[in-house]
Amino acid sequence: MKKKNRLFIKIRPTISFTLITCISIVIIVSLSLQYYFLKQLAFDATKNSFSNIALKVKNKIQELDKTSNNIIEVFELYDTSTKIAKKNEKHPLLKLFTTIIKNNTYIYSLYVGNKNKDFFEVINLDTDENLRKRYNATQKTKWLILKIYKNDKGKRVEFHEYLDKNLNLLKTVEINPTYDPTIRPWFIQAQKSNTIIKTAPYEYVYSASGAKGITYSKRINNSDTIISIDLLLTNIGDVIKKEAHKSDKIILFKKNGNIETSINFKDKITDPKYKKIFNLIQDNVENKHFTLNIDKTNYYIYFSKIDSIYNNKDYLAILTPVNIIMKPYSEKIMKSFLLTILVLTIIIPLIWIATKVLVTPVLDLMKENKKIINRDFLNVKIIDTHIKELYDLSVSLSNMSKSIKEYEEKQKELMDSFIKILASAIDAKSKYTGKHCERVPIITMLIAKKAHECNEGIFKNFKFANKDEERELSIAAWLHDCGKVTTPEYVIDKATKLETIYNRIHEIRTRFEVIHRDLTIKMYENILNGANEEKEKKTLEKEHQRLQEEFEIIANANIGSEFMKEEDIKKINEIANRTWIRYFDNTIGLSLEEEKHQNKTNTPAKEKLLSDKKEHIIKRDKDINELYSKYKFKLDIPKYQYNLGEIYNLTIEKGTLNQEERFKINEHIIMSIIMLEKLSWPNNLKKVPEYAGAHHETLIGTGYPRKLKKQQMSIPARIMAVADIFEALTASDRPYKKAKKLSESIEILASMAKNKHIDEDIFKLFLSSNVYLEYAKKYLKKEQLDEVDISKYL
Repeated sequence: MKKKNRLFIKIRPTISFTLITCISIVIIVSLSLQYYFLKQLAFDATKNSFSNIALKVKNKIQELDKTSNNIIEVFELYDTSTKIAKKNEKHPLLKLFTTIIKNNTYIYSLYVGNKNKDFFEVINLDTDENLRKRYNATQKTKWLILKIYKNDKGKRVEFHEYLDKNLNLLKTVEINPTYDPTIRPWFIQAQKSNTIIKTAPYEYVYSASGAKGITYSKRINNSDTIISIDLLLTNIGDVIKKEAHKSDKIILFKKNGNIETSINFKDKITDPKYKKIFNLIQDNVENKHFTLNIDKTNYYIYFSKIDSIYNNKDYLAILTPVNIIMKPYSEKIMKSFLLTILVLTIIIPLIWIATKVLVTPVLDLMKENKKIINRDFLNVKIIDTHIKELYDLSVSLSNMSKSIKEYEEKQKELMDSFIKILASAIDAKSKYTGKHCERVPIITMLIAKKAHECNEGIFKNFKFANKDEERELSIAAWLHDCGKVTTPEYVIDKATKLETIYNRIHEIRTRFEVIHRDLTIKMYENILNGANEEKEKKTLEKEHQRLQEEFEIIANANIGSEFMKEEDIKKINEIANRTWIRYFDNTIGLSLEEEKHQNKTNTPAKEKLLSDKKEHIIKRDKDINELYSKYKFKLDIPKYQYNLGEIYNLTIEKGTLNQEERFKINEHIIMSIIMLEKLSWPNNLKKVPEYAGAHHETLIGTGYPRKLKKQQMSIPARIMAVADIFEALTASDRPYKKAKKLSESIEILASMAKNKHIDEDIFKLFLSSNVYLEYAKKYLKKEQLDEVDISKYL
């Protein structure tokens, strides 16, 4: 009995030790796992956070590139972009300059310069707080206009004009010009390129504090003028800073180590201790993260390549101390150690429960984190857990997903605003288009929503799956005529046959005046030479009367009509054979473009009253057939770009446009398609070019530009065709036509549906759903609103 007791006593310490050892191992393993998972989770969350910051910065830089690119391309469409306004002269595009700068607050200035060293710049004084002090401007001054040019005496002058927010001139200051645009990096690089260039960072001559910036520049087609946009690197730094956390250090730099901008560095970023970061970059690395000891502080470092649309490679590095990442977890882990020891020493089975309590929310967090990776932001939820660290992390993840979602929404708002600005600019370009681009989307979406609600016929399977699909069609409607920015205004606004930039009837009238005068002089010469005075005067009276009648014929033909008779055309050709004597050189005082076409003739020269000359022909680019083949366009292309011949235009049989000009107007849809298909649309907007590019097609292949048939056109594209025509028929703000009544417009649409120019099902839905009436009551004038019996069309 005593032996047993001794053996038991001897064995107990071994069992106790084994149990303690097992418990200790379990504790160490479980807590190690806990620490490992929490550390991993912290690093993963940090990595994902930094990855999102890098993505935002990348998107922001690419957005700056693309927006700047688009702005320059818009200005390139305006001939007046090359103009250098002089003292007290308002630039014709000043409103557009300032509007774009206000809508893109990161822009420091917009300007143009040419090889004559002329310079015109619009500066936003709100961009840099030191600018007003630098230029002695008051707080009331919003805009500074710099003008450098040669005055009438051949002397270079420089004027600074101070404008308030409403573009009112406050004062003008003249200074001695020292700035030469032709030696600046942006000018030199742009002169050598046919595309938009983005300069490396350089110090601005006009900067208030010697700040560095970058410039986007392009040489305007067929000119020696460069148009540019300036961005201060400090502004880019501010953009990046908005995306960063307070404790994060951020560097934007080139591969060679040149710093573009840095954030939250107390000491100089050029300090050698930071050189290790730049040495770790490899050419083949897209994204990388690592820890690095700098000044006895262990940093978690994440960097990423930031590619721009200009093939410039920047790198973004984000540094944060590891102890800051782990700080929220370290204190809690220690408490968790003590609590776990206490629990495990009481009852081992609770280890399993405790582990489950810990692991389950961690796994749930990983699932939520995966949702963020998959951009499923709306479904990210807060994990219901009693572990504060995990709960706090879950809240952080949820807040982060909301922030990303809000950012995406703001991007959508920016894009939609820019699209509407472009559409408004197209509408404002010509009084002949009115508010067409603004109203077509209204009609389009009214019809489309009724089609979505309809469960019959061709609309049975037509449904908007989500808001993105609605937005896709709306954007297409807003941009359906975006190509009109390339259509010359004088073609759109051509009100008479001889009109180009001006009405050439005045030239012809002057020739009639010359002939009238010469006939009078000839009469007096005959009388002086012995002819019968009474007979000569009667002859002159008849000739003058005939001349007046012939001019009336020419003038009436110039106005244009629905149809010109064959005898009228014959008469114009007869009148054209009259001659007059020109005594002055017709090759001086011309533009460079005119000199290419004008032929020199000796004077005095006998010329016909009306003629179709070689200089009236403007030849077409040779590569247009290749372009048409690429985009599958099927329009008949006139031989010439323009034909300005006087007889040719005066004998136009119908209206005022010749075939070259009609083609140029129809070409707007071609340019719309090309412009839209060149854009990198996200997946949810991929169909914008398709919808926008088919509104001039018919159901039987007689439309343009691709001669599509019904089966090749989607329902949204066919809807837009109806909307486009109805708006044009009912518009009351077109100076070239009287507004049609509602019943007349519906009758025309019915005829077009019958002839399969528009979709009959969509036309009937348009009527039966009362979309036509809903739109008419809101946008048509009272005198247009008459009774429409839709029963005869349904």
